[in-house]
Amino acid sequence: MGGNQPLDGEDALTESKTVTEYAGLSEKAEELLGSQESRELDFKESVGGLSSDDLVAFANCESGGTILLGVRENKDGKGRQITEIVGCEIGDRAKLSILGKAGSCTPPVEVFVILENSEGKKPFLRVEIPSGLKKPYSTSGGTYKIRGDARNDPLTSERLLTLFMDTENAQFINRFSQATQDLEQSLHELKSRLLSEMEEIYAHVDKLEKTMNGE
Repeated sequence: MGGNQPLDGEDALTESKTVTEYAGLSEKAEELLGSQESRELDFKESVGGLSSDDLVAFANCESGGTILLGVRENKDGKGRQITEIVGCEIGDRAKLSILGKAGSCTPPVEVFVILENSEGKKPFLRVEIPSGLKKPYSTSGGTYKIRGDARNDPLTSERLLTLFMDTENAQFINRFSQATQDLEQSLHELKSRLLSEMEEIYAHVDKLEKTMNGE
């Protein structure tokens, strides 16, 4: 496995700057290639087939998901669905295109771009999209999507409101938890300071009593 290699201009595109390279297939890729499109997985034959809709759909989903670029679904002689690696563009332009689409979303979607089978005849890209922390996400055109069963579904106003409230509640809980911790720390510091001051007062009173008693 190759090391992480940052690309020029990534800082202005997304929150994620990680690009990993595998000479062959990673265990994750092998597992996904044996699967079918689902709520957590999508296949695209080319980088151009990836849209901002795909990215926001996974980011709005609780589990996030993965998109394999350069892979398509076919059927074998018995009609069963199988995956076929067709390969895709893997240069900096392709990666920056992905990062650019992620950065154009509102808010920007975090993505991880992994190059698979880099030394093979048909290299392809694995794009990991974690579940977003700032839901709901939309495209630059204001389209809200969420991943369904092997498809991107529009977010209805009811689901959009629920998603927004869930995010706000989570942020409130985090802020409340932090405020509680800060308050507990402040109370602990106040208690320690008061005990220290009381000890000083007791020591001073004891000294005065001894002085008055001629000790």
